[in-house]
Amino acid sequence: MARKRVTRGDFLRTACLSGAALATSCAAGSKSLRRPRRPNIVVVLSDDHGYRSVGYNNPAVRTPNLDRLGGKGVIFERAYVATPICAASRASLMTGLFPQQHGAVALDASEFQRSVVEEKRLPTVAQLLAGAGYDTALWGKSHLGPPRGYGFAEGEELKDLTDDQTFASAAEFIDRRKNNPTPFFLWVATRQPHIPLKPGPEWIDLYRNTEIPIDPNFRESPPRESVYNQGLPGEHYYRDSEGRDNYLGLPAGPPRSREQIREFTRAYYAVISRLDHQIGELVEQLERAGVYRNTVFLYLSDNGYHLGNHGLGNKITMHEESVRVPMLLHWPRLKRRGVRIPALVSSLDLFPTLLDLAGAPVPAGLSGLSLGPALREPVRPVRDYVASECVGVGGTRGTGHRMVRTDRWKYILTGVNEELLFDEHADPFEMVNVAGADANRAIVQQLRGHMREWMARVGDTHLPPPDA
Repeated sequence: MARKRVTRGDFLRTACLSGAALATSCAAGSKSLRRPRRPNIVVVLSDDHGYRSVGYNNPAVRTPNLDRLGGKGVIFERAYVATPICAASRASLMTGLFPQQHGAVALDASEFQRSVVEEKRLPTVAQLLAGAGYDTALWGKSHLGPPRGYGFAEGEELKDLTDDQTFASAAEFIDRRKNNPTPFFLWVATRQPHIPLKPGPEWIDLYRNTEIPIDPNFRESPPRESVYNQGLPGEHYYRDSEGRDNYLGLPAGPPRSREQIREFTRAYYAVISRLDHQIGELVEQLERAGVYRNTVFLYLSDNGYHLGNHGLGNKITMHEESVRVPMLLHWPRLKRRGVRIPALVSSLDLFPTLLDLAGAPVPAGLSGLSLGPALREPVRPVRDYVASECVGVGGTRGTGHRMVRTDRWKYILTGVNEELLFDEHADPFEMVNVAGADANRAIVQQLRGHMREWMARVGDTHLPPPDA
């Protein structure tokens, strides 16, 4: 099946939602009241932050600022990325499409440059917000080329491993917002907690006397099965297995002993605590500039990270550690705050949600959904299933892993057509593949149907699962 080419006309043909209704409801809980003005938007996108590695999900991790923002906002408990690999994930966030729709797969951003910058075939969320009257800026890890080329009026790619320059540039931008009535969209793209880990002694000291738990699915090395493969289909390749992280010379990938992964995790948590501190300072800058109360703050990561779970480092697979990320939204004008939203959400939902909150039209053709209804009614389901893919690793398009996840079940189709089914309620660490159990035949068939539907929608070129 040929990959569907999404055109700018497809993308912009109709506006399917009105953001004014959402913003009014969020601000005052009544559709009859007018919101005073459009909110500012700040997105902090981290790199390789797994969902179990944040304080509100794991008491071993010290993230007081993220905990506070989530505790006074909304925490999306089950947020999944469109793809668990850096460049493709960021391209999906910017375009609101899966990698096989926008064309930038794995670490190759050339198709993003072609379709967005050169051909101007796909608009980005930054371009649409700029068109709606927002001042736009991005500093940090772009991974997609110069940010001014794809919709940001200010900003640049920064390669500081500590993110100090990134946060300093963001703070300077916020300081200039004092007494400026024009709403702004600020994207802060951090490199932390991506390896090499550089926590600094003061942050490591936070965890000197902390017991670092090891999850039950820890293995020194991964099994030789396709679901764990991080290379081309049919390979048994594990990323970072030949490299070493800079902190204490610890291996970043398998094989790793329990003690090695415990020390690696200690450093990983320390880097996350340092990032959390920088986020706290950024929020204080919003307060000093007088724009805090009218600013939507959203935090998420481009993908998760294996910390020895299943014997792996890095990401790329369809396991929870790889595809599930921490995600929260804070806005003092929200009527419902301090809630956890259990609905299945996708990183692709960011695009329409931000436009919706800004009161801008949301184009048709997106793969995500506005989270506005979930913000108003946190227990309301957003979708029947969420999907993720990681194709094109090694340069071969259309090959690799893909999954669909319902409330209870996860179905994975690997690059060599192996099928796996996990009961996420009974087996949250995904240790037992129950695809072959007679009792699960109907479930497998249902999820195969979801997979075929998703593959057809995005133009997946891989062989679909059988229909019987």
